[in-house]
Amino acid sequence: MVRECNACGEATDLKRCAGCHKAWYCSVACQKSHWVPHIFDCKPRRPITTADHLALAVRNNLLPQDTQTCEDYGFERAFTVENRSKLLGLYIGLMDPGRIGIPPKTINDWRVRGVLVEEIKAAYYKIPAEFRGGYFPWFLQNQHILNPAADSQSNEKGDAMVLHAWRFTGGSETDSPADIRARISSMDQDMQRCHLFYTILLSKWHPAPFDDLWIPFGFCSCSCEEEEMYLGGRYQILITKCTFDEFCNAYRSARILDLFRTNGIDVNVRYLSDVLQNYRMNKSVWDLKQFALQTDEQNPEGRIVNSVACDYGFMNCRKDAETQALKKVYRTFFERFDANPLALHDAAIRGNIFGYLGSLMKLNKKFERLMKNPYPLPVLE
Repeated sequence: MVRECNACGEATDLKRCAGCHKAWYCSVACQKSHWVPHIFDCKPRRPITTADHLALAVRNNLLPQDTQTCEDYGFERAFTVENRSKLLGLYIGLMDPGRIGIPPKTINDWRVRGVLVEEIKAAYYKIPAEFRGGYFPWFLQNQHILNPAADSQSNEKGDAMVLHAWRFTGGSETDSPADIRARISSMDQDMQRCHLFYTILLSKWHPAPFDDLWIPFGFCSCSCEEEEMYLGGRYQILITKCTFDEFCNAYRSARILDLFRTNGIDVNVRYLSDVLQNYRMNKSVWDLKQFALQTDEQNPEGRIVNSVACDYGFMNCRKDAETQALKKVYRTFFERFDANPLALHDAAIRGNIFGYLGSLMKLNKKFERLMKNPYPLPVLE
């Protein structure tokens, strides 16, 4: 039987794990790197904790499946798929050996001592702001879901926000927080989004460019933050005039504008109809706007929608400096008072981004190469 290192696959200089006598490793480094999954098959000298399950989830980039782990580390209190994914992203940044690299034993100790929230903040504050990632700012606004005991005031505020939205949307006055969490988790994605949107609106907020709700509810069509506040106010009026089911049905069927009109609410946002009538297959220019307006802290991994990379030239960038320069040009465009996103979209479809933007602002010749795309597509006869 040919043995291989359980970590890297090397077949020479192998030594057997002293705990289980079943796994083989070619070096101490490989053994350490493989310990996170191997602990569950081995005979560790300490009890396996929920922090070990969390570390496995971080390693696999998957939400934890262990029920107690979800309870201990806030996933049960993160009501939507989006929020649970952001919470996982926070832990990846915290525990990944290539990032902050806090080991599971330390994470467990923080939780047991009731200092999880404070220690997470301390760990992130030790690194420069530009390297903290986009999940850390989200965490600062949602600390209550990680450790209620460590931040009871925030937890009470967060619970109050969700309870308010739950009762506003027709939920029972007698439903417990656990009942509400279970009911929200069982909703389909559209209804979860609508409920989260209600929670934000009833708290007198509105989605920002780094939020998942910024495009689906049309805030990307606003020309500035003041217009986003105006649109948020229109929505706040709307939800007092329709039922939650009516709102969800209008959202699913792309008829929110009809719902505004039916309830006698005027909404004067120039490009709102383009977004709301096509929210399931929105034009890539709106994803471009979100990408361009996000800071590196809000999008630390530089994630970009494939259609944006193709349509707006990011696939042509050979190094990060070119990506950042191209992103800055688009951000400058979107921040103009006379920016017309649909005109930019049309220019992209015609394969003339450089010509269009060049008519509005002074561009370096290098952007002609960067802004090339596959359009216009050939006409098939």
